[in-house]
Amino acid sequence: MSDEQKPVSKRSPKTKIAILFLLALPVGITYMNNQFSSSRKIASTEQEAAMDTAMASSDLSESNPKEFQKAFKYQLLKSAQVTDYSDGMRLHLGHFFMSDEAGAKISVCHRFPKIELHFSAEGMAESGEVPRTIVRGSCRVAPDGLHLEGIIVDLPRQQNYQWVWTGIKLVSSDQSESLEVSGYEIISVLGTPLNFSE
Repeated sequence: MSDEQKPVSKRSPKTKIAILFLLALPVGITYMNNQFSSSRKIASTEQEAAMDTAMASSDLSESNPKEFQKAFKYQLLKSAQVTDYSDGMRLHLGHFFMSDEAGAKISVCHRFPKIELHFSAEGMAESGEVPRTIVRGSCRVAPDGLHLEGIIVDLPRQQNYQWVWTGIKLVSSDQSESLEVSGYEIISVLGTPLNFSE
């Protein structure tokens, strides 16, 4: 009997590199996917944490009456902004939760469905009186749950009038209750008067 040896096939270095690459490819893809996935989870977790913090800060239902009087004003005003749409300027306020007469947590809009925005004409007088006007709107929670839907600010068009936002009044359905914010309090939170010119 003859012992025949089978020839050992030798692979070229290029073939070895290609095989190693093909074997390493799934490992690399899995590693990269895990890296990107964890980045997405971290960003998502940070966004969720920020939303939870914002929602928690808007919950004033456990506040005592003295704390509530300060906190609701800040919550309404801290993110106040004016946007300009085709149908006019809108003033957006912050949303908050409060307790009802029974102590249950409710939206401010549930207890106070009407909003009045008070304005005065800066530097003007008619018959010795500063012109004043009130813009009325409905209290509705915006889709984000953190703000109220914008109230259209349709002010009288008087020549050279610069209207200054001087107050907010949230009013109950039967008008027996209200929450009010003065012009001074608006300035103390915003840092400056909010003017509306023509």
